[in-house]
Amino acid sequence: MNKTRVLWWLAAALVVLAQHTDWGIPLAAWLFPIPLLGYARQVPPRRAAVFVWLALLTGTVCWLAVTGLLFVPAVTGLFLALTVLLTIPYLADRVFAPRFGPLLGSLVFPVTLVMAEYAFSFFDFGDYGTLAGTQSGTLPLLQVASVTGVYGISFALAWFASVVNTVWARGFRPARRTAVVYACVLVAVFAGGALRLVFADTGDHAVRVAGVSASRQAHDASKTALKGLGIEYWKPEQVTHSPGAGAAFAPITEDLLASTDVQLGAGAKLVVWPETDASVLQRDEASLLERVASITRARHAYVQIGLALYTDAAPFVRNVAILVGPGGETVWTYDKTHPTPMEPMAPGTGDVPAATTPFGRLSTVICYDADYRGLMRRDADLMLVPANDWPGFGTLHAENAAFRAVENGYAMFRHSVNGLSTAVDAQGRVLGHADYYRADQQTLVADLPLVPKAWTVYSAIGDVFAWCCVAAVILLATAALRRKSAPATGPVQILNPAKADG
Repeated sequence: MNKTRVLWWLAAALVVLAQHTDWGIPLAAWLFPIPLLGYARQVPPRRAAVFVWLALLTGTVCWLAVTGLLFVPAVTGLFLALTVLLTIPYLADRVFAPRFGPLLGSLVFPVTLVMAEYAFSFFDFGDYGTLAGTQSGTLPLLQVASVTGVYGISFALAWFASVVNTVWARGFRPARRTAVVYACVLVAVFAGGALRLVFADTGDHAVRVAGVSASRQAHDASKTALKGLGIEYWKPEQVTHSPGAGAAFAPITEDLLASTDVQLGAGAKLVVWPETDASVLQRDEASLLERVASITRARHAYVQIGLALYTDAAPFVRNVAILVGPGGETVWTYDKTHPTPMEPMAPGTGDVPAATTPFGRLSTVICYDADYRGLMRRDADLMLVPANDWPGFGTLHAENAAFRAVENGYAMFRHSVNGLSTAVDAQGRVLGHADYYRADQQTLVADLPLVPKAWTVYSAIGDVFAWCCVAAVILLATAALRRKSAPATGPVQILNPAKADG
């Protein structure tokens, strides 16, 4: 087996391990572009395009299979488009990098990769598909998101692979300055991140927030009652026209109300229900809200309930979060802005609510909403994210949300059924977590610091870094097209195309 085949098979194996899954390896995200770039540089461009795409497709198919999205046509189509987008940086590097000196040439791959990742965000599927998504546990590196968003992290990983290949292809002496520049930048990034963690305002006081979920027994009782009525809850028109649906949903709401009162009695000042853990008919909504209000008045606390609210008009169901205040008042009713492709709900207006409370400025979105950076750029001290995941998806979804906390400088309480619930501070430190599948009745309790929103560069300028990378791609491509060949010193060594083997 020749060298190019070894590089391709190594890249294909590493790209599977680099996927953002429950079994993914963060280090693999740093490593897999190295052999894949090396392969692309040593075969003809057409062959590079095909086989790089196949390697990336292997990882994408594995990701879709593990997350249960493989047979959702809309999602599968989008991620096939993503593999095409992510092939472009390797081709850009193959064609343009040899036309520059080592330093400029090493930048072709990372800036084009950021451009491709950013382009995918316009496909209306959040910020999935980024190299950065694998790095939420690397706290010093995570702090870069407060300046550049997730794309600065992707840039750092991609530039590493490019620098390694540049040194490999050109030799250490011609590429020495490139390696030193990258090392200095990476040290500065980690040092700056560490300093941000050390000097972050953690406050002298905290507020106790609790997330409650209905027990398995309550869910089983509700499912049994619905089955007896011949109702399938994912068919909203069927549910809303069934006179017995309200009674069938009651075991879950009763359990949530009881757990809410227990947690408030134990010292919580805010209780959060997960996304659509409770299901309520529109005619029963006022009664449920009054029962919640009686608890908040008695405990002088806040409760946010998450509901699948079945209505009399198409599409017959809303995905809502309702915050009830200590006076029993309804502070807000928020409809999910971005339903997933599998959800039958109509999208909300995108008006993210906010309210000033004794423990800071609160805001909320619902689950998938937190994958949209623009929606999450809010003036809040604490962001509530009720969620509802599924096996194979919950951990990565919770980790994705941590980037929003760092980007925008607020604490986040994300409470999810069928997944991982997490509480993180404004620096992305996990202050509490609870796995739905490890307990009969999931409860997350966390003491979140009472500190004002931390100002971040990203919250002020948004995706300027990504746009700078787009501009850099245009400038580099224009300059490269004006050059007929590589500089005389330190050329990239390309194998004889006749002997190169994919």
